[in-house]
Amino acid sequence: MGDIFGKIWTDLKGLMDYQVNRQAVISSNIANQDTPGYKAKDISFDEHLKSRLALTRTNPNHRQSKAGSITHRTYADPYGRIGNDGNTVDLDREMMKIAQNNILYSSAVQIIEHKVTGLQNVIKGIR
Repeated sequence: MGDIFGKIWTDLKGLMDYQVNRQAVISSNIANQDTPGYKAKDISFDEHLKSRLALTRTNPNHRQSKAGSITHRTYADPYGRIGNDGNTVDLDREMMKIAQNNILYSSAVQIIEHKVTGLQNVIKGIR
């Protein structure tokens, strides 16, 4: 399928994988909202974004790009408020992150649907 969609398929797959992993981290935060001492976590997409922005080497005299595989880094959410029990999960903030993640995932799905519809129209035109 990568040949049909080109680079966008790989980018969307990476984005959707990130969003699935982020959903799991957010869900874990919500599940542990009453656990004393639990520190809220989030997931970073920075490493993948940097690798996607790296330039491709088109000339042997150019410097080599260090584009790597997709990596997600889980880290303690620095914006969490510490409660009396040491727990940093803010339910309102976690629900906001779920809504944001859902919008981004739905957008990626819509782009894929648009690409598939375009391919279907091309196939119908060939017949």
